[in-house]
Amino acid sequence: MAAQPKITPVPSNAPPFAQEFTKRMRGRKDVAKKPSVRQTTSIPQLLSARFFRNGKLTLEDFLEAAIFTTYPPDQDIAREIAEDILLGREKVERPRLSDKKRAAAEKASTQKQTDALQKVMDQIRREQELAKVIKKDKVQAGYEYLQELHRSGNHQLYEAATDYLTDGDIVLRGITSDQELKETAGSQLLDKAGVLTSEDIQNSQKLDVLDEVCDLSNAAEHVAAKSLRGDSDVEQEFSDLAQRDTTTAARALRHIEEMETLDEKTRESLDKTLQDELTDLSEAADYAAEMKRVPDNLDEYIQDAPNQYSLSDAAAFADKIKKHTGQDIMDDLLKAYDEQYDKGGHNNVDMRQLSETARDNQSWDDLLEKETESTIQDANARSSPSDFLRSAVAQGMGLGSELPSSHTQKKWSKSMQKLADAAVDSSPTKTHLRSTVKQLSRMGQVPSKESIQKAGERLGMTEAEILELLNPSYEVIKKLIEAGVADFDRLHNLMAAAGLSHQQLRQLADMAAEKGNQSALGAVAHEDLQAALGTGSPNSGYGARRYGTRTGAGSGAENQPYDKDRADMAFGGLLGGPATNIVRIWYTYRDQLPDELKKKLREIARRLLIDLGMKYARQTMGSSMLGGIQESTTVRPFKLGDDMDLINLEETIDSLLSQGRTNFKILETSDFLVTETYQGHRAFYWALDKSGSMNSAEKLGMLAISVMAGLYGIKKDDFGVVLFDSTTHVVKRMAEKSISVDKVASDLLDAKAGGGTGGAQSIRLALENFEDTRAKEKIFVFSSDMFLSDQAACEQLVERMKPLGIKMIILVPKSSYNPHAADSLAKKAHGVVLDIASIDELPEKLLRVTNY
Repeated sequence: MAAQPKITPVPSNAPPFAQEFTKRMRGRKDVAKKPSVRQTTSIPQLLSARFFRNGKLTLEDFLEAAIFTTYPPDQDIAREIAEDILLGREKVERPRLSDKKRAAAEKASTQKQTDALQKVMDQIRREQELAKVIKKDKVQAGYEYLQELHRSGNHQLYEAATDYLTDGDIVLRGITSDQELKETAGSQLLDKAGVLTSEDIQNSQKLDVLDEVCDLSNAAEHVAAKSLRGDSDVEQEFSDLAQRDTTTAARALRHIEEMETLDEKTRESLDKTLQDELTDLSEAADYAAEMKRVPDNLDEYIQDAPNQYSLSDAAAFADKIKKHTGQDIMDDLLKAYDEQYDKGGHNNVDMRQLSETARDNQSWDDLLEKETESTIQDANARSSPSDFLRSAVAQGMGLGSELPSSHTQKKWSKSMQKLADAAVDSSPTKTHLRSTVKQLSRMGQVPSKESIQKAGERLGMTEAEILELLNPSYEVIKKLIEAGVADFDRLHNLMAAAGLSHQQLRQLADMAAEKGNQSALGAVAHEDLQAALGTGSPNSGYGARRYGTRTGAGSGAENQPYDKDRADMAFGGLLGGPATNIVRIWYTYRDQLPDELKKKLREIARRLLIDLGMKYARQTMGSSMLGGIQESTTVRPFKLGDDMDLINLEETIDSLLSQGRTNFKILETSDFLVTETYQGHRAFYWALDKSGSMNSAEKLGMLAISVMAGLYGIKKDDFGVVLFDSTTHVVKRMAEKSISVDKVASDLLDAKAGGGTGGAQSIRLALENFEDTRAKEKIFVFSSDMFLSDQAACEQLVERMKPLGIKMIILVPKSSYNPHAADSLAKKAHGVVLDIASIDELPEKLLRVTNY
């Protein structure tokens, strides 16, 4: 007895069928491409379309929907699974051969043959059962028609139809006549409207749907089909199409040429009509892409390109032409831009585009030289030519890093040298010249000695001053100090550039102290505090401060003798330099100084750390935004849920007095007035890593300054800080409103790196603190180099943050951190990783990512 269908072919059964089908397909290990959710939705959509077109659904519609939406190599498997579902067959799990070790070894050969035979029999049985379900007589008729078609039928019709239907489709659909075959295959062909090939259009004639193709909205297919039908107005329609859209006309002409529907002379006439309508290189490239040949007037379009397109766009058109025709026009294109540079072509060329189109070509060399000169001339029209040229060099150094050959790299380097020399030549003052030379040298593009010499003489610099720029050395600095020069920036820049040893810095400091030159002594202190104080050893100087190595406590520092007057002068000179440097100096030398000097340096660092926090907060947000929430000039009655900190006591008292109330013992909630805010209240919690891997002045300084900047930036919001290594130290809880800024700064300065890196407890504290706040927005800043010993525990905890509305920012030092661990933790928290290269860029990046 034939198996009965388990699914009724109605639209409501399409979704469960699709879901079951994709589920079974994904469970098959022999499927080449696992079906996606998209296929689950595509099957019901296809069935719905058939239902609305035919007014009903059949089981074969379900079968075809499953097969047609499946990756072609997997369609046999799809047929098997779809048939199982339609017939209600369940896959029986067979015992694995590995479970029958001895038996499987004895019967391996026989079993293999049996399985192969069984598979064939299963397929035959499945097809037989399905055929019985899908109208046995219809299937039989389809099979008989197919056999007749093979024996003595219309072979052209069969070949055309089988481009859209398989033999199985013909049988299962029960197609019994040529007319029915034409209608079914023709319907499938028309479904491809818009992407028809030339062969499809030719097939439409064999399938009797050519008239329908002639009526399609796609202009290329419409004109090509009409040419096949032999319409008399084809040439006129093609001419009209070429005037409107040359690209579509080229596609139509390609169809006509591939089908050879018109005589050769007419096709040549159409090609000429089309080429006459081409106006620029863009249309020429589209013509080449369709016709696989270039138009006759290509040289004309190349000559017009410099005044029509940017060099990058023109190069893209050239690549398109080369891809489809094999003809490279890039050399001709560069030559055209070179020849027409002074005739308007310069408007469509810049250094970035030249770097993108670089090649070993004389025209490119000439263009680069002309654009370099143009940049220098353009700078002269700017308010600050030197700054403009410095910026151009910085941009050019980045663009030149990926040039294709040594020739182009050499030419580019020569161009950058010209720009650097021009920047020096246009420096307006001595100070600006020093700054320009310093910045260009740091970029890796050192100005030529001739340009520095010429600029220095123009600005009236002495020979010694010019020598400083050409060769910043110990002897030059020594002469300046002997001459009584007290310019901190000048001296410090020279010392930083010269890379002096501890002994050399000590000699310069001794000379500065002897002459009472506080600025010079301060400059030495910023490079090597021990040398400035006249204490310490050779291994505690420049390298120690830069790389964070320290002698540590217990080195006998508290008993070191020192000159009190010299120390006072050094600390006074220290204040002449950057505050960020002084904070780093504190972390470097705090365990190497006598107690009195340590106390003095700590006080300086504390004051500057607070000042830095205020400075960076204002620098990024503006003074009007300090406090995190934007208070308006209006007040309203207090409501449950408002923050107590927003109560305006002055307005509240004025309001009560204006009502004639002088007894404040009995007050209602609505009697209190709160200031309206533009932004919701925020809560920040900061977890700072002070483990052994963070043991460097640069990292600790970055953490301290970032916290102070954040604290001042959100002063009126909830704010908490915790330090962690293998243990945790709470600096401030969110609920503690009375803890002063001084207390936070002091705790940060006293933090010492050491121990393991366990961040889980600090994350738990953060979650607890966020539970106690009613803030609208919650932000957790996790500052670490991410070499965590409890990464897994941290990832489990941060998964709770997204549901609680907590945004996590992982702050890492760019020079040294674990990127894999950082990205993994950020992914779990749905947060972001913020890498900081220097303290100076920290506030802007941090406050930008927090949307202040």
